[in-house]
Amino acid sequence: MSQYSTGLSSVTNGSPTVTGTNTLWLANVTAGDSFTVAGDGVMYYVASVDTDTQVTLSAPYAGTTASGAVYAIGTGFTVPDSFPEMSQGDIETATIFTRAIRKIQQAVSSKLDASDQGSSAVISKAPALLDGLRRSVEAASGGKMSVFYTAKNQPSYFVRIPKFNCEDVAPGGQLGTGVHEAFKFNGVEDAEIWVGAYEGAVLNGEGVSQPGIPADYSINYDNSRAVCQACGPGFDLQTHWDWAAIMHWCMANVFEPRGNTNHGRHHDERFETGTRQDNGVPGDSSGIGNILLGSGPASWRHDGTMSGISDLVGNVWEWMSGFKMVDGRILLSPDNEIVAESAYTDSGFDMPGNRTWAPMDTTGASELLKRAGIVPKGISDPVGYLYTTLTGERLPLRGSPRSDSGNAGLGALFLYSVRTGSYSSFGFRPRFRNL
Repeated sequence: MSQYSTGLSSVTNGSPTVTGTNTLWLANVTAGDSFTVAGDGVMYYVASVDTDTQVTLSAPYAGTTASGAVYAIGTGFTVPDSFPEMSQGDIETATIFTRAIRKIQQAVSSKLDASDQGSSAVISKAPALLDGLRRSVEAASGGKMSVFYTAKNQPSYFVRIPKFNCEDVAPGGQLGTGVHEAFKFNGVEDAEIWVGAYEGAVLNGEGVSQPGIPADYSINYDNSRAVCQACGPGFDLQTHWDWAAIMHWCMANVFEPRGNTNHGRHHDERFETGTRQDNGVPGDSSGIGNILLGSGPASWRHDGTMSGISDLVGNVWEWMSGFKMVDGRILLSPDNEIVAESAYTDSGFDMPGNRTWAPMDTTGASELLKRAGIVPKGISDPVGYLYTTLTGERLPLRGSPRSDSGNAGLGALFLYSVRTGSYSSFGFRPRFRNL
């Protein structure tokens, strides 16, 4: 991959049109290339190359209007005619999915035509703006990943988890039977949930899921929800039911993702690294050891592919909505509808003190708590450590930060912080309800 940055650019807030000065874009730029303005930090994608001095972006420019700005266009990526499983050696980061516009029309034109007519369960409910970026992401990921646009027309990437029954992920009956609560909203079933492909970043006041940028951190629970909801209808903070569905799915498929648990690398598999946001050396505890989102290998995704949900383990703790602990007692929402906290029900179960999560004594815990992933089901449970403070109100975080080593994992649960906690290890992940 190479970069073209000859000349200068002019951008206008709210407009997708970019004009150039002393640029030769027809010969050097192709639809699907990335576009960034120096000092802005937000990546856009070229929808069309109009002239040597004009390109049109896939979304309106959301930054400050500027004339004569330094810019960079990432060029030279070639998309294959088909999309086999991708290894870390095939690509540098998960941004492959945002650059796959080339050859998409020829490779999947018949599929897209059918989708436009509503025959695809994934596409038929998508928002009206089915543009080149979304098409490229869906085609490159085999329909697992898509892009939804915020109120400010910023792209946000989400992975689809299809509905499943509890007996599908726990055949031994440890979770009971019937549709898992992640796919129930106020008692009404849905065919899917959409979970942020990447941890959250706050761009222009919105909590988005995008590759190649740092995760936001030092953010409290209420602000995490607020920036997610600022994206518009359907956007919100990830729930514990979302997390539980992913966790149970992973363990049923005998795959437990790793992640950034040692300042830019995995603590055991040290050859597995991501790109640190401070450009530091992986494993060095100085500086900021968080990684650019999606820059780790496929083993850091929930399904072991580059189109899976990345960075669930390590990097930053992720705030969860849908349950809390008060004086040790778990209060939770009955399904994946995000209800007011006053509507949480008393589980009748008190959490223990700090300990490894999987061997927790669950005597007295309901089946619902096991389905929620708040307590282990007792067999094939993921790794991770339980942190609790058994007085007052405590809001949950999961997954662990960049420095938690062997305590990190899908089972890691942090019930230690008050809702106003905003430590440097605290982040979030958005979800999307495709209404």
